[in-house]
Amino acid sequence: MNAANGAVEASFDNVDDLLWQGRHGSLSSQGPIHLTRSGRIAPLIELAIARAALPVAYRDITVEAPFAKLVHRAMCGEISGNAYADKMGVFPLSQHRPDSSSNERWEQWAHRAQNAAVEANFPRRLVTGLMGALGELQDNVYEHSGKPDSGLVAYAVSANAFEFIVADGGIGALASLRTNPAYVHLKTSAEALELAMSDRGSRFGSDTGRGYGIGTLFKALARDAGELRFRSGDYAISIEGDRPALIGRKRVVQKAWLDGFAVSVRCTPPNGSNNEGA
Repeated sequence: MNAANGAVEASFDNVDDLLWQGRHGSLSSQGPIHLTRSGRIAPLIELAIARAALPVAYRDITVEAPFAKLVHRAMCGEISGNAYADKMGVFPLSQHRPDSSSNERWEQWAHRAQNAAVEANFPRRLVTGLMGALGELQDNVYEHSGKPDSGLVAYAVSANAFEFIVADGGIGALASLRTNPAYVHLKTSAEALELAMSDRGSRFGSDTGRGYGIGTLFKALARDAGELRFRSGDYAISIEGDRPALIGRKRVVQKAWLDGFAVSVRCTPPNGSNNEGA
């Protein structure tokens, strides 16, 4: 991370670097750090999860992007992004219960996210598939995280990109999977992420049909360009390409520890560019 006058772009790489330093207690010696826009919302959600766990370590970091204010409000329980003209928003899962007789707030929010993407000329087929995956990933927080009130679901739409992220500050993929005797042998978060990404395993067992919902995500992106990132514990796995799969353009990288499990997706419309900031 190269900080000029304390300002750095809020990219995945830079936020990952901040998490390393925050975990090792070295941020305080650098003075104030100002994060500028990167065109991505997922790094800001990951930073918010880290900050919730270690608020003192990240107290000198400020963020320029307007989306950061929505994240802060969501951490206090405020829903954003469900009004007619909204193009971005954050839904705190502390405000939703999947077994409730009325899920109107969640349904209204998800409907707005879907409409915003369609209005930005993303194919309806793609958007419908992605929103189905988003719903399954949201359910995953309740079933696997052990800390559903920490969950955040966010989206952002522009003429150049549709991005969403589902994240929580819970026990993470490794601890969750190891509650199943079939997976007690797992040693690293990388192994757990690989298994979760295959959509074969969960703490409930492979024959229950209650996995992480990631298979739906891959099916939705089968014919479209996409960038996916899976983050849990001290590893991240990213996939990029026109036909995302568990082979090809996949990177498995060790990172600083981050509580919970985060899945983020970013795709561009046909013939779209990807340079607009969030």
